Amino acid sequence: MEGGDHVTRLFADPIPARLVWDEGELTLLQVAGRRFTVVEVMRRWRVEAEWWKGGPARDYLTLRTADGMVCDVYTDRGSGSSWLQRVMD
Repeated sequence: MEGGDHVTRLFADPIPARLVWDEGELTLLQVAGRRFTVVEVMRRWRVEAEWWKGGPARDYLTLRTADGMVCDVYTDRGSGSSWLQRVMD
């Protein structure tokens, strides 16, 4: 794809994911029975919306995998569960 032809898939219902860390480095993303080797954490950010009302508290990562996938994954800071929210093609 060239120029602005990129497609973003935002999941209304995020997909359960598992992040595998090795000595502080993210090495693997597991989603729907598939394993993706993480080659780069491109961006990190935190969302805390209406924390005083129990709103979401999430740590987000934008990842690049060995097969070229770029995606956003978040970890819920309350439960520790991780979710795939967006894939950029």
